[in-house]
Amino acid sequence: MTRKARWWVMLAASVSFAAGFLLAQATLDPVPTQPDDAVEVADEPPCSPGDGGFVGLHEGKVAVFAGTPGGCQRLVEEKPIAAEDLPSFQVRELEAGIPFADAAELFQILEGLMGP
Repeated sequence: MTRKARWWVMLAASVSFAAGFLLAQATLDPVPTQPDDAVEVADEPPCSPGDGGFVGLHEGKVAVFAGTPGGCQRLVEEKPIAAEDLPSFQVRELEAGIPFADAAELFQILEGLMGP
C-alpha cells in the first residue's frame, strides 16, 4: 500500500470515529435533575434495623422518619400536610414525634392528621 493510500485510510478511520463519537454524544440522555419539591437527604449511615419509625415535622410539613424521636433518625418522605393547617395539639405531638410500628399504624396516624 502506498503512503498516500495509508494516509487516506487513516483519515477515513479518524472521520468515522469522530462522526460516531458525535452521534453517540447527541443521542445520550442527560442526567435528570432533581424535582423542585424533592427533599435532599444527607448521606448518613442508616439507623440500625428495629429502630422503627415516627411521624414528625420537617420544614413546616408532616414527614415520616426512620428511627426514633430524639435518637437515630433519617427522613424517609415529606407529606403535603402543612403544620399551620393542623390544630395546636397535633403540632405539639408531631414536634415530639409520633412513633409507629408498621405500615398499618403509619397509615392510621396519617389518616388521623388529614381527617376533620
